[in-house]
Parts: sequence; C-alpha cells; structure tokens
Amino acid sequence: MPRNLHAVIWTRIGGMPEKMGDLVLSSERADFTYTEAYVASNRPGFCLLGDAEIWANETVTYPISERIPVFPRLLSLIPGNNPRNLQRRHYLDILRAELGREPPLGIETEWQLLLMGGHGGIGHIDVFTNDIVAAHWYQAASHAPEAVNLDRAANGRSQLWSMLRRNVLDENVEFDPGLIEETLGPTPSVGGMIPKLLVSITPSEQRPIFYAPEAAGKQDVILKVEPPEYAGMLDLESLCLDIHREAGFEVPIHHRFDDEDLHFLAVERFDRVAGNPVPMESLFSIIATGDHRFRETGDILLDELGGVFERLRDVAGLASDTEEQFYRRIIMAILTGNGDLHLDNLALLGGLSNCRLSPVYDPAPMRAWPRHNLVSAIPFDASAHADHGAFFVGLGRTLGLSEEGVSECLHAALEATEHYTERVMALERVPEQQRRQLSEIVKQERALMIRHRP
Repeated sequence: MPRNLHAVIWTRIGGMPEKMGDLVLSSERADFTYTEAYVASNRPGFCLLGDAEIWANETVTYPISERIPVFPRLLSLIPGNNPRNLQRRHYLDILRAELGREPPLGIETEWQLLLMGGHGGIGHIDVFTNDIVAAHWYQAASHAPEAVNLDRAANGRSQLWSMLRRNVLDENVEFDPGLIEETLGPTPSVGGMIPKLLVSITPSEQRPIFYAPEAAGKQDVILKVEPPEYAGMLDLESLCLDIHREAGFEVPIHHRFDDEDLHFLAVERFDRVAGNPVPMESLFSIIATGDHRFRETGDILLDELGGVFERLRDVAGLASDTEEQFYRRIIMAILTGNGDLHLDNLALLGGLSNCRLSPVYDPAPMRAWPRHNLVSAIPFDASAHADHGAFFVGLGRTLGLSEEGVSECLHAALEATEHYTERVMALERVPEQQRRQLSEIVKQERALMIRHRP
C-alpha cells in the first residue's frame, strides 16, 4: 500500500455539516487529528475514547492489523465481509470494473470500501476522500428532490426487487447497479449475517414503500431482508422485539411485512433525533479503542465486563444503571435463545459526558439453527460453577448487583418469557424443526435459571 492514505471525517451532529478532522492510515497505525474549530465546539468526538475533550489538539492513534485495519469505530462504516452484504457486493463490483481485476484482499481494499460507503451510516460521523467530496455530498443531500416512491419511479422498484432477488434469493436475474445507487444513494449497510439496507418508509402504510434514506416526511429504518437459509428468522426476531418491549426494555418500533417470497423487517432507527445524528458506538469498538491488545470478542470474558464499565465510568458519564440493564439483557438472551448477543450487538448512545446503553436491537434467537447453537457469543468460564445456569445467576454479582437485585432481574425475565415457547410454536412460517429446537433449548435454560435463582 502507499506510504500514507488520507481521508477526512465530518459530522452533522450540530445540525449543519462541519469538519471534525483529518484521518491518516499508514502501514502500521491510524492517526486522527481534530481541527482547532472542532475542539473549540465541545461537540462529541469521532469515538467515545477518542473524544476531543480527552485528546484536544493531540493526534489520536491506533495500531492497525488485518483484523482491525482502521480505528475500531470506523469498522461499522465498512460493509461487512459476509456473503449476503448487499453494499459490499455492489462496491466490490465497482472496484473490479475500475481495476480490471479482482480487488486484493487486505487493508487497502477495506480503506476503499470505507471511502465509498462511509457516510450516511449509523451514528454521527461521515468519512470522505477529501473536503471537496464531503461538501458536494452534503450539498446534494440538502437539495434532494421530494422523496422518490420506488413503486412509481421509472424502473426503480423493479430494479430494487431484481437486486434483492439476485443477491438474497439467488435468482438468476439482472439489474442495473447504477439505477439502484442513483435511487437509494450510497445505501450504507449494517453488518451481520442478514442482508440489511438503510432506507425510508411511511410507517402508516400496511405494506411500506421504500424511499431513499433521509427522505423528507418519511421514517428512516434499517431494512432487513430474510435469506432462504434463515426461513422464519424475521418472525422470530419480531417476536423477541415484542417480548423485550413487554418486559419494559427500550425497543425501536418495527414493521414486519412480506412481498410475495421476499420477507422484510423494518426497524426504526434510533441514532437520529429530530433529523440530527446521535453518537452510537458498539461495546466492541469502545473496548478495542481502550485496550489495544483486544482484537477479537474472544479476548474478553463475560464476567470481565463489569470491570470495563467501572473503568469507563472513570472518564465518561455512563448511566448509573448500565450494569443492571446489561445483566437484564444477558438473562433475556439466555431465556429467548439469543446466543448471538455479541459485543457488536450492544452499543452506547451519547457522548463522553452522557452515554447509556442503546435500545435493544438484533435480538434474534439464533439458537434455533444448529450451527448457531451457542449459549453466549461472549465467552465465559463456568468451570467453577455447578453448570452454566449457576454462572449466569452469579454473573449479576460480578456486575455489582445485590442478591436482591439479581433475584428481581431473574424474576422479571422469567415472568416476561413465561409463554415464550407457546408463542414460538405459533409462528407457522418458521420451520417446525427450528421451532422445536428453540423451544427445547429455552425450556432447559429456564429450568437452570429457576434452579439457581436466589
């Protein structure tokens, strides 16, 4: 790769576009330096532990690797490297056309993908090649025409549907990538095994129509599209969102709908308030930024996260109930069969002076599928306990909860999931094998919790 790669980070967190600073990537590290004007603004920094309040005019540095080739916070702006990521497929096709060959694996290609799709995504930061590109992008966004109804746009909806059928349903149909990008913009995506796009909808419609992101008068959503290998998954995720809301968790509004053999779950975005972006960063990113030895989720144990929250509170205004809320989510994940609650599925909202756990998202009970049948995506060591049920009951104490507090959390979770298996079995579109497997797993986990609760 060239000796240094350059980019800029901008934001609209104050209501108007402004430059945060300059980003430089060398063969060994990433550097970010704030502009003097942004330091003086006292606005949130590009990441929680890289905030200007901590670093001021000093350069923020991070030692990169193949696993984390940029600052950890920027990973969410690079299309995920999984077979169903729609944006990654699209941008790699563009790079192939430009290079006349397959883009090489490695940091330089990931950097190009960041520059192509690193703006308009989740959170409050936008990455561009340079300031001129940034200004043009914001100007185009501010002068966008009325929302384009993809059902009525010239060929727009048919092209979008063709793209989904080809890349999600694996049908041999053609589509025009240029028209898709022209209609939906950069279409920044979200990581994970399930294809996702950022679009807008009119929530009141029984079968929502898709619009470009940030369309005037529409609701921005994360649109999940169900692939055939996970038939019924969106029904299960929708059920789990409902159960978490009924249990008192903060949960985004969601809409489940179908269009023939395409199945969708639209989850309203909570990283925007009155049209302005809100800082949002995963626990993975925060931990990796603070501990340069941390590179994989397996580098930390579940019962070490209490110490992470404690150390984070030394520098950040972390909500006082974070540990309890975290514990409640862990127990609900166990009792609903969500073994995929990893550190990228847990995030903090807000800046350094005031941050809290984000609303619940991605609570899909992936243990319904044998290849995802993990008790917890975050490693734990239950060897000192009678079984893993005893470990998870005891986990509350390592998070600073009293015995009474642990008991209350367990009681609330058990009560909220009392009829969960019956509701799972009633989901007719979920294959019977998945329903039965999930129900049996949940019954076993429930018995362990009841056995060991205080």
